[in-house]
Amino acid sequence: MSEATFLRAAGVTKVLGSSRVLRGVDAEFAAGAVHVIEGPNGSGKSTLLAILGGRMRPLAGRALLQRGGVAVAEGAALRRTVGWLGHELGLYGDLDVFANVALHAKLRGLDAEASWSTVAGSFAIEPLRDRRVRELSRGQRQRVALARTMIGNPPVLLLDEPSTGLDASAVARLADQVRVVVERGAIVVAVTHDPVFADGLGGRRWAMRDGRLVSGSS
Repeated sequence: MSEATFLRAAGVTKVLGSSRVLRGVDAEFAAGAVHVIEGPNGSGKSTLLAILGGRMRPLAGRALLQRGGVAVAEGAALRRTVGWLGHELGLYGDLDVFANVALHAKLRGLDAEASWSTVAGSFAIEPLRDRRVRELSRGQRQRVALARTMIGNPPVLLLDEPSTGLDASAVARLADQVRVVVERGAIVVAVTHDPVFADGLGGRRWAMRDGRLVSGSS
């Protein structure tokens, strides 16, 4: 049996209020590749990403990590597997940057200093180490959140509008880091409205249309 690894959406349906946002989404996101989901506001991209990360329950269907045709994680177990960046960055404003990174490392059972050394250079946050998050610009907070997301080399990275607030050099740095984790065999799914960033990532393109996910070019 093949040991191919996929993050899979199987018949995922979601209703928010009176709107059926997702209509039986079926998709497989392969390991060792980046997958870019595009579409207009309100099309369900962020909702699908939250379900793929085990952060939201679908009305019907399931999201799971599958290896060799066997489900190895879903629900809470899938959530623990994922490196997550959402619209809400989840940073603690009254804590300094290092404390935010250290807290996430400890939650993953990792050494704080070692984790900092591994990720801080990737997003040029070393000079921000002792600054409180609430004092940072939007772009600086985004870089801190991205660095935190990479802690522990998670096998799945789910990124919702990861280029928000970043200048051109930071966007290029982000694209480089995505390529690094993909080369390590990670699954990366990125939702974006930024066509330049999407083009820079390459990989497989998907589009949300009428509550369904349509495969595009690769």
